[in-house]
Amino acid sequence: MEWLWHVGEDDQPLGRVERTDAHARALRHRSGIVFLCDARGHLYLTVRAASKRIFPNRYDSSASFHVAHGESYEQAAQREALEELGLALPLRELGKFKHDDPPEHQFVAVYVMEHRGEPIELDVNEASRGAFLAPSEVARIIRTEPCTPWLRDGFPLLSLHTR
Repeated sequence: MEWLWHVGEDDQPLGRVERTDAHARALRHRSGIVFLCDARGHLYLTVRAASKRIFPNRYDSSASFHVAHGESYEQAAQREALEELGLALPLRELGKFKHDDPPEHQFVAVYVMEHRGEPIELDVNEASRGAFLAPSEVARIIRTEPCTPWLRDGFPLLSLHTR
């Protein structure tokens, strides 16, 4: 079982909830995304693995995660960046937003980390591929291609902080 934070409409903790139960009952929970950016301002975008239960084969942020009950948003971001990208780099929080795109009803914390040439070890269970793309190309993908709702809603936060 994977236990998540069950939270209210202001992100205040209400207790814990099992992940599948959170999705089945549309319960609000915590999650987040990490954007990996290089020195040129390009973003490492991934495509979710075909085996993913939710939003398979869609464009996604560099790493996305649920926050396990008992951990902070930042701890979860560090854990997932290491698991999904093989990277342990400093994180900077950009903000948080709420979205409701079934089966997800969540608060999403957005982080950015700077890539300086470290090797990326993509977890093939999470993503089928990834590449650094110019912000204009990411914006085009979000407008015209299937992508995760958290990429769609989180990219504007990244754009605000990298101008």
